[in-house]
Amino acid sequence: MTRRRLLAAVALLGVLAGCAVHAQGSGRAQHVVIISIDGLRPEFYLDDAWAAPELRALLKAGSHARAAEGVFPTVTYPNHATIVTGVRPARHGVLSNTIPTPAGTRGRWYEEATDLRASPLWEWARAAGLTTAAVSWPVTAGARIDLLVPERDYYAQKEPLPRLIADSTPGIFERLGVTPKAEMFKDVVLWDAFLTETVTAVIRQARPNLLLVHLVQTDYFQHRVGREGAEPKAALARVDAHVGAIRRTLAEVGLTDRSVIIVTGDHGFEDARRGVHPNVLLARAGLRGCPEPGDGWKAIAYISGGSAAILVNPPGDTATAAAAEKALRADAGDAYAIVSRAELDALGALPNAAFAIAAAPGFAMGSGCRGSLLVSASGGQHGYLPSHPRMPTGFIAAGTGVRAGVALERVRLVDIAPTAARLLGLATPDVEGRVLDEIIE
Repeated sequence: MTRRRLLAAVALLGVLAGCAVHAQGSGRAQHVVIISIDGLRPEFYLDDAWAAPELRALLKAGSHARAAEGVFPTVTYPNHATIVTGVRPARHGVLSNTIPTPAGTRGRWYEEATDLRASPLWEWARAAGLTTAAVSWPVTAGARIDLLVPERDYYAQKEPLPRLIADSTPGIFERLGVTPKAEMFKDVVLWDAFLTETVTAVIRQARPNLLLVHLVQTDYFQHRVGREGAEPKAALARVDAHVGAIRRTLAEVGLTDRSVIIVTGDHGFEDARRGVHPNVLLARAGLRGCPEPGDGWKAIAYISGGSAAILVNPPGDTATAAAAEKALRADAGDAYAIVSRAELDALGALPNAAFAIAAAPGFAMGSGCRGSLLVSASGGQHGYLPSHPRMPTGFIAAGTGVRAGVALERVRLVDIAPTAARLLGLATPDVEGRVLDEIIE
């Protein structure tokens, strides 16, 4: 072992020992585990047609909501940032999944913890002397988290395994006895299994006060085939088993009576039967080039699944914004609605946009800029307005300090961070969410 690896291992042992020390004591919950199931829909635990015995066991033991409202656009990264900050995108700064470039093209993902402009839950815990862990939680690369395996677009990397190891806490996989393998980066089923193995090993050896994990295959298969069918049901069954493995691990190490599990998601899903390509209209109006926007682009539709931010160049150019709106109203019919700047402000969304467009049920946005405006489509999509009837995600909380048998009609993702903080006895900064007092003993 090199000196560098030896020092990293010693440092990691110190972190693990510190986590175990913080697990002692009594009173309120000392451990909160937040499990995000990407694409979680409330019917997954409310409708017996979906096989999810572990989720239903948590529901019976604790409290749940019939719907959890996300933020706009209803895509993964803004909503995960909201879950851990208790504020909406206009304040936390994660506006979409990816960052637009000055050239009007799609840039990198919002992966870096420095992309967050609001203080996240792990910093609140750190300030209180508590220990933290995160496994594939969005927007955590480089975060000050004691045990970290961050989420990145590893599936798109040429050398994903070395990158994962370099991004993660030094020595974490050797210490936990977990071996990441190259094939898992191209297979979401193997990826979720690896994440669960890592989480359970973290619980056994470190017992952090705050643990975050993001499981993804329910999103992948709903994108592929839509809301219903054998593949989404099989994906949910596997993820439900992963939740069960986490629950059993907490029990095996004696933490059940000191822990809370919160299960939530980031968005629901809509079946996409028609596609609409708004950049076709902007290109026809001479507001952008095609296939690339070009050096002199004036307006683009920056796509987020079921919606698009309309960006103008230079920002704030009201004449261009008016021309873009006129072009987008011309031939769209009932495929989408205009979301005004005032409406975006009310949603706490997309401060970089002149306005936005939100697809109607059954439609999804495409990025094409030539050919037909409307095309046939298949599979599932999200990114629509939070008010879309199929966009709510789910929420379940169970464990120490959580009431049993409470069913709330609707909660918001901005409420999760302050509620988790209350359960851990943490001071909460200024947030937009509220503590869900109804579920707390």
